[in-house]
Order: sequence, then structure tokens, then C-alpha cells
Amino acid sequence: MNNMIKRIAIPTLALSFMLMLPAKAVEPTAATGELRALPDSIAFQLPVNNYCSPEDSLDFSFQLSNTSANAADITLFFYKQDGTKFNAEGSSYREINSTLLPGKPFSLPGYATGLYHINFGNHIKCGDRAYLGRILVNSGTASLIARGWVAKGDQIEQVVVNNHNAFELMSPPLPSEKNRTEP
Repeated sequence: MNNMIKRIAIPTLALSFMLMLPAKAVEPTAATGELRALPDSIAFQLPVNNYCSPEDSLDFSFQLSNTSANAADITLFFYKQDGTKFNAEGSSYREINSTLLPGKPFSLPGYATGLYHINFGNHIKCGDRAYLGRILVNSGTASLIARGWVAKGDQIEQVVVNNHNAFELMSPPLPSEKNRTEP
């Protein structure tokens, strides 16, 4: 009988202690030199389909700001409805300027803002307009905030990037690459 109690009691007690003691999460710390990885890019949608028809033109405007004192080495990409790149140079209209060129790496100085504006006139088919945007960090880290809008007449639709909050991007350490390109 004594032997049987030991066979039941010991495993039961051991299991009870395991359930009572909380597990400790192991997270990397700065002291160990390990950092949590940040994404290298962020994607966002452009609501151009809301106003797309051959008879109507619309304006698309986008701004990208560096929230850090350090320059950010980044590339802005736009994609058409079929997933191919949209690399049209922006335009300037009524003092709305374009300083960003989609698909081309650039350095955005600390606290600076880059601008992109284009009018999708009725000569551009719906499928040839930009539907998706992506910001990629080429090297180092970047702290950015971005927003935009699509307008047709008095109708305005916001382009929301990261819920209008600043975001951090970090390039993976790849010593063999000088400038990363879109995969």
C-alpha cells in the first residue's frame, strides 16, 4: 500500500508544482547584443478603384516624412492592379510638388518630407493606375510617417499607412549588398 501511494503521490506533486510555477518568457536584451527584428518594409492600399472610370480623372497625393534626425535610405514602390510596378514620375500642380520618384532609391534627410502627386486623367485605364504602395528601407534603419489622399472632385479618400502612426523599418544585415532592390 505504501508503495502504491508513492507511485501516485510523487508524479501528482511534481505536476502540481509545474502548474503552479509561472513560466518565464525569454526575450533578447540589449545587454546580450540581440535585438528584436523590425520589418524592412510596409505596404498600404491606394483607394483608386473607388473613383475609377474612363470618364473620370482623379488626383493622388502622398507624403512621406522622416521622423528621425538621421537620413533614411529608402525606396517607394507603387504597383498596378496586376502587380506590375507603377513608376510614373509625379507632377506638380497648384504648388503640390513631386520630389519622390517611385522605384528609385533615395536618401530622405532627417526631419524632411518627400512628396508625390499625380493626376490619373481619363487617358489612363483603371488597371494602369497605382493600387498598392510599399516603402522599403535599403540600408540601416528608418523612422517614418506617411499619409496621402485620392480625390475626385469634392470626394476625398484617405490613404492610410500604419493607422497614421510613425513606424520603424530596418534593413537585414547583408554585407554583400550596397543597395537592395525589390524582390
